[in-house]
Amino acid sequence: MKRKEIVLIKETKQNEFVPKIMDHIAPFLSLHAGDRVAIKINLSGAKEIYANTHYETVESLIRYLRERFAVGAITIIEGSDGAFFSAKTTWDIFYKFKYKEVEMKGAQLCNLDELAHDQELTVETVSGPQAVQFCRFPADYLISVVPPKTHNIFPVSLSIPNLVGFVKPEQRVLMFGASAQEMKRINFSQSEKYFQLVRHANRNFVALLKRITPSLVLIDGLYGMEGKGPIKGSPVFHGFAIASEDAVAADALATHVMGFSPDDVPYLEMAFHEGLGNNRWQNVIGIDPQMVKFPYRPHPLFQRQRKYRERQRGDGPASPPTHEGSPAAAD
Repeated sequence: MKRKEIVLIKETKQNEFVPKIMDHIAPFLSLHAGDRVAIKINLSGAKEIYANTHYETVESLIRYLRERFAVGAITIIEGSDGAFFSAKTTWDIFYKFKYKEVEMKGAQLCNLDELAHDQELTVETVSGPQAVQFCRFPADYLISVVPPKTHNIFPVSLSIPNLVGFVKPEQRVLMFGASAQEMKRINFSQSEKYFQLVRHANRNFVALLKRITPSLVLIDGLYGMEGKGPIKGSPVFHGFAIASEDAVAADALATHVMGFSPDDVPYLEMAFHEGLGNNRWQNVIGIDPQMVKFPYRPHPLFQRQRKYRERQRGDGPASPPTHEGSPAAAD
């Protein structure tokens, strides 16, 4: 597959790192003046600031897109898990985390929960295949802006898991392999069903990536989250940023600088086999990844996640989904 450029920088000042990373990646972007741009943020926490995309990052990105690319139509989009699980609306979370202010900057806000979820995806769950509905947003260029976090299903949560916001709120849990009621009955620390969740979730998100592919990924690593991510973890002041039009490569490089191996993240390998991006990076523009590599404290379930991968490796490489929208049958 054609290689897309990837940029990695080290920067600790909030007001400088967006222009710095964008100046590096701008010459290689397929973005044009007049494009309708959507910026998909991550607001998975109802009150946990380090679980969410930082408002100042998005504000700076809006300014850059207008000044460098003369982009006029910019919309900030999200369907917030934090809202759904705290009985609030995505609008509530927008306002709590200052996103109402982007409207003062000439951008728009869109609550994805209010759009028609008229697209269908078949996902695998512990109870067998299920249909979930998801929406699309009419944009020419989709940018995913996320913080780096650990996760209880994946070792890391980056741009590809961020796609869950497009799924109908009450069905998002199915993307992770079980209904809400089934999740409550599964002992993640001991049950064999946990390994089914890991298998299904990785396959399901690759299937969704085939349907919704970010045009550009920006990993906002000024702060990250370690331990019990993606919501209840501890903040990490890291000071890096990654940008690429290859979402898989961006997630893979971010995984590495967080101190994990991309080989421990099954969706990266699966996405590579599906032709959705490269799970290895080369010729990084900017700095040597070793200069910003910092080992995050993993989620307490990390050893179980690795055990799943060891089982897969014992049977050969993890097989990718069989075809779009229908992951291969689970064990």
